[in-house]
Amino acid sequence: MTVRGPRPLPRAPGDGAGAWDRERTVGVLYDAGSADAPEVAAAARYSGVDLFLVVDRASDHVRELLPVLTRRFALCDITGLAAPAAAAAVAAFAPDGLLTFSAHRMEITAAIAAALDLPYWHSPAVTARLVDRLQQRRTFAEAGLDDLPFAPVTGAADVDAALAAVGLPAVLKPSRGPAHRLVRRVDSVADARAAVAAWSAAAPDAGLLVEALLPGDPAAAGPRWGDYVSVETAVHREECQQLCVTGKFPLVEPLRQRGSFVPHTLAPPLAERAESLAEAAIGALGISDGIVHTKLKLTADGPRLLGVDGRLGGHVGDVVRRGSGFDPVAAAMRLALGLPVPDPPRFDGVTYRYALLTPAGPPRRPGGPPLTDVRALAARLDHLRHLPGVDLADLPADAARAPEPRFGAGARVGHLQGRTADHVELARLAVSVDEICRPVLGAP
Repeated sequence: MTVRGPRPLPRAPGDGAGAWDRERTVGVLYDAGSADAPEVAAAARYSGVDLFLVVDRASDHVRELLPVLTRRFALCDITGLAAPAAAAAVAAFAPDGLLTFSAHRMEITAAIAAALDLPYWHSPAVTARLVDRLQQRRTFAEAGLDDLPFAPVTGAADVDAALAAVGLPAVLKPSRGPAHRLVRRVDSVADARAAVAAWSAAAPDAGLLVEALLPGDPAAAGPRWGDYVSVETAVHREECQQLCVTGKFPLVEPLRQRGSFVPHTLAPPLAERAESLAEAAIGALGISDGIVHTKLKLTADGPRLLGVDGRLGGHVGDVVRRGSGFDPVAAAMRLALGLPVPDPPRFDGVTYRYALLTPAGPPRRPGGPPLTDVRALAARLDHLRHLPGVDLADLPADAARAPEPRFGAGARVGHLQGRTADHVELARLAVSVDEICRPVLGAP
């Protein structure tokens, strides 16, 4: 089976004479996110840009990788610097564009881009709406795009009033930061009070958001697939170019994402509605440039907004690149330079990424046995690797560590990736994977 690699993005009509007369310089504020260091480096090569990374050693991810990053990249260290001093440090590299693939670095990227008058990244005002789900909900409501009941929760005293406004069942999530962490469904006031108390103890200054639970329509994408999708959009000077709709595997309790695949399984009219809603949300938020990842719930009444990320979505770049040869990371660099993306991806077969998740259950007691026998899973890797359609079956190097389900999508012990001829084959593959993993993972 041939696995496609990234292809360079060609010049587009309208780039203008002399658009590439000199090598452009792009700075990437690097941290854990939707593109790792090798992906960023490869995209820079294919885009023909001079790359440097902006790093903050306060990040555990950056500190862990710093020896490798130091050897392979030009680094701008902004550790401990406020935005004005960080902007001065970045200015020494004379960047033509600036961007990030990390949710943790959205705001500082916006502040530096504004200070250096680099126009093709989100302004601080737009970024404030992108990183705050409460602001997003208010924006969508004011624009008439969604009437989903929601309410902020700042502490235990707000829980009863918030649930009275929203109703049950509901979804509790952090108003800022990665949404997949600690998001949970609540079915009673007692559930909500316990969840808020636990969250407040762990992060006393963090805000929470309660939203009404949207019932999914299992017929929208098909009964074998998730009742939600994401829409990937390239925005260039306020013009939206839809790249693709990304299909999803069914969620795993408690509201954990299993993985993604392209192309999607939606009927064309429904896909068009999803793309139109994503474009309307992008306009309401005031996004003018960049790659945008819009998450939508598929309900009996049509697509509904779950949220918008003003950056490449997690693992989307990998799935799209392997499925089409189109590199979304390179596309993001091009947009950061004020240049359009010429052609959307075209898919051949079905390409996927499938997470191996720990089972739902009560948190492990300190010193107690792990919830998942990861070593037993490792013994089954050969069975997984030999399944038709699997190109890679991967476990972390520390196979003795099993993350707990309360960490959301981060509670994965490994992943599979590959390609099948069609969605029927992918559905069969998912069943086979679950049968192999069920004895050690408790897979559904």
